Amino acid sequence: MIYEKYLHKFGDIDRKIELTFNKEKAVSSYTLKKQMLLAVMVCVSVFVFSGVAFARDITDMTGRVVSVPDAVKTVYAASPPETMLVYAIDPTLLAGLNFPLKGCDKYIDAHTLDLPVIGGYFGQGKTPNLEKLVALNPDIVVGRNSSPLSHKFEAFLGKFNIPIANIVIDQLYQYPDAFEALGGILGREARGRALADYTRAVFSQVAEKTALISPQKRVKVYYAEGNDGLRTEGSTSIHAELIPLAGGINVHGEGVVTRYGKERVNMETVIAYQPEVIFVEQASFYAQIYSSAGWKSIPAVKNHRVYLIPNKPFNWFDRPPSFMRILGLKWVANIMYPDLFDWDMQHECREFFHLFLQKDISSEDAEQLMSSAR
Repeated sequence: MIYEKYLHKFGDIDRKIELTFNKEKAVSSYTLKKQMLLAVMVCVSVFVFSGVAFARDITDMTGRVVSVPDAVKTVYAASPPETMLVYAIDPTLLAGLNFPLKGCDKYIDAHTLDLPVIGGYFGQGKTPNLEKLVALNPDIVVGRNSSPLSHKFEAFLGKFNIPIANIVIDQLYQYPDAFEALGGILGREARGRALADYTRAVFSQVAEKTALISPQKRVKVYYAEGNDGLRTEGSTSIHAELIPLAGGINVHGEGVVTRYGKERVNMETVIAYQPEVIFVEQASFYAQIYSSAGWKSIPAVKNHRVYLIPNKPFNWFDRPPSFMRILGLKWVANIMYPDLFDWDMQHECREFFHLFLQKDISSEDAEQLMSSAR
């Protein structure tokens, strides 16, 4: 098609050439035109094949075949879990963020902190700024087709020839495959394999040890969300996935699973649950739980087994559910079963930050990140 475009443009040249030469020189005119056309086609070929990267076809995790540039240089991801996955593969590829990154400068790539905020599809009707996204013109968008608006979003991007590749990370066990798939899409295959290998090893270690825990010995856990701790998640929710994976029992059972979560419960319900361990989302609630009369009778509070979830640079447990949960799984398992999991969590934290975040942190940094884990 690009040849046809240039041939059309040079049609006027053909006509001018014919007017320039008289009938006696018709043969020379024809020869000259052929030479000029050949020269144009050569120039166009040089432009196309040296100035623009060859496209390659990839198959995303949902089976779609997508044409992407040979060398992907800029990426936008449609929601925080995908953005953080791209970050783990290569933060320098990100062209925009879903929300501002605040309070974690020490642990984030400097390039990322200055990126424009485009928004994204996450939580209670949030959507990206499509005008900003089009102006950004990323080489590729990374998304998930589990989003209710994914098909409309894909159709919109198609109008601007922006390819979208979908990954599948609706559950934590899917992350190793996602690392490898995204590494291939972005041309970072070795990096993707390294992250996948580490993740599979963690899953294997945790599964091997939790299999030894009898049903009677499994720790009862409550996940306290919100400013008053009276919002929570059921055992099948992606937002509380680490509890059963680490061998615990989610006292809220299956609950009512919605996309956003944060199901409301009352104090009487939590007291009846009698959790042995409580993981807390909000620092404001953690600061008051030990002095709150309503919570004092709960075993987790009486035995000082309430833990504020680390959240730097991203939450280790939930909101957004990201690759940080791989480290969070070790942290949760170590808290619930300290005699079974003998990990040195300072060491584990430093190793994880080195591999996944490409940041070398000190033992003091690691201790500060987990300062509520007592």
